[in-house]
Amino acid sequence: MANNSITVTPIAGSLGAEVTGVDLRTMDNHDWAQVHQAFLDHKVIAIRGQDLSPQDLMDVGARFGEPNHYPFVKGMDDFPFLFDIVKEPSETRNFGGGWHSDTTYMKTPPLATLLYALETPERGGDTLYCDMVAAYESLSDRLKEMLGTLKGVNSAGLKHVGGRKAHHAVVGGMKITGTEDADSYEAVHPIVRTVEETGQKALYCSIGHTVAFEGMTQEESKPMIDWLQAHATRPEFTCRVHWKPGTLTIWDNRRAMHNAINDYHGMRRHMRRLTSGPTNPV
Repeated sequence: MANNSITVTPIAGSLGAEVTGVDLRTMDNHDWAQVHQAFLDHKVIAIRGQDLSPQDLMDVGARFGEPNHYPFVKGMDDFPFLFDIVKEPSETRNFGGGWHSDTTYMKTPPLATLLYALETPERGGDTLYCDMVAAYESLSDRLKEMLGTLKGVNSAGLKHVGGRKAHHAVVGGMKITGTEDADSYEAVHPIVRTVEETGQKALYCSIGHTVAFEGMTQEESKPMIDWLQAHATRPEFTCRVHWKPGTLTIWDNRRAMHNAINDYHGMRRHMRRLTSGPTNPV
């Protein structure tokens, strides 16, 4: 029987919800169906009070499909698809800051990201999310038509912030690797993508990863890419998740971008990340 104690409470008008009344370690398929429906309905779900081992996190991620390899951070010794995101009190740059969808520079980007809080600062360290479906739906018909003809060139190089190697060189609390090869990771995806389960159309570009429209120069592309990100991150399209140890947040990379807020200098933050469910090429 389905767990009737599971409740889903929206946290903002456009996207995001908290799911309560479920233990992710022991949930059955009926429970999972409710959690997954909340994911489809709200794009971002936060589930608090969880005590998840690395294997537990892998098991939850497997509900979305195969785990993904992240090329720029070394995974845990026994769980290579999991990696820890750590910002030490002495550091000033965080990992994951700036609006983006995870690894859009891969040929088959992940469906879901799972982020689990192990240690959180006394204040700050929240994550912002924005609704790329609502952002698309609010556009004029003429702009939708134009964007529907465009593809974005996505790069892992982070050239807008001086290159990935330099950018990650000051992230001292993590096992950074392979950044010298970042420019070799490049993929072309439609600027507007359709999500299979819901039929929704969503914007799929960001300043961080989308360097140009296919067939256009970076200079020609930049004004529209900048505008689309500014549009998608308008307050009415966003929600904010406040972390506590034991919180697992799962978000849909096809329909949402995220931004880790770097406002907790002098305090430690330790998270664990997994991406799962590589889709077919977009």
